[in-house]
Amino acid sequence: MGGLEWIGGLCVVSACAGLGFFKAARLQRRVGALRGLQAGLQVLDTEIAYAATPLPDAFRRIGNTFSSPAAPLFAEVAEQLASRPETGAPDLWETAVRRLAADMALEPPDVEVLLQFGRTLGASDRADQRKHIRVACDRLRVQEEAARQEAATRARMWRSLGVLIGAAIVVLLM
Repeated sequence: MGGLEWIGGLCVVSACAGLGFFKAARLQRRVGALRGLQAGLQVLDTEIAYAATPLPDAFRRIGNTFSSPAAPLFAEVAEQLASRPETGAPDLWETAVRRLAADMALEPPDVEVLLQFGRTLGASDRADQRKHIRVACDRLRVQEEAARQEAATRARMWRSLGVLIGAAIVVLLM
């Protein structure tokens, strides 16, 4: 086996392993995004309950404060609320969630929780809004636990599978 064949084989194994590690990292990113969404919604609850902060300011504060994968969602909604207030918070929230869901590695059930929450944004009084936030946080907590369990069981599998598939391809090609 020549030097170029070894290099080619190493490239194939590395590429397949990289795909496996990418898939494993995506599982972990979902867990972090769900945790960040809960934290952001809890801050929103505080802003609504105690500071009576307008939604654009509350979302901006959340987007600037957090470094989680969910922060861009809050920042984008804040920006859109400030520049297009006539559109309405529910529509802007839905647009941002749908646009950023893939970046946060969210699954369809996660997105559905966020969309249901978004339909209530700014549509009720403080007490009712707080109830909707708590319900969304509870549902996101359930999703986070499921995502954490999935990441714990499947992340190792994806990493190993990537390396093994790469090795199998090299063996078949040699």
